[in-house]
Amino acid sequence: MKASRGFSLIEIVVSVFILGVMLLLLQAVTRNNVLVRTGRYEGIALSIARNKLESVRSGGYTSVPATGSFSDSLTSSLPLGATALITTSAFNAKTKQVTIDVSWRDSNLTSTTSVSLSTLITQVGGLP
Repeated sequence: MKASRGFSLIEIVVSVFILGVMLLLLQAVTRNNVLVRTGRYEGIALSIARNKLESVRSGGYTSVPATGSFSDSLTSSLPLGATALITTSAFNAKTKQVTIDVSWRDSNLTSTTSVSLSTLITQVGGLP
């Protein structure tokens, strides 16, 4: 009998299958890391927006700040270039609308993600 050289068809098919499964698992782990990082950034941005919104609401109607950027100690936890912006507009004669936007550029530098919260602040009590 001749000694066979090389691999049989079954060995090649099994090897390709195992390699394919390993590549799929690698892709899943990589994608999961991206989702975890994005979720963490969104949580930090939500905390920044919530803290600023509560600060503005506690000051009342007369102390609502003008539109502009603001700083927060948690902003440094977001990717470089993160911005926090407060926008104030008149909703009606006795009500102001305040919107807080926190945005950052994702690590792949192709898209910007943002979290936005909004509230109404009146001169007296609840809404008219």
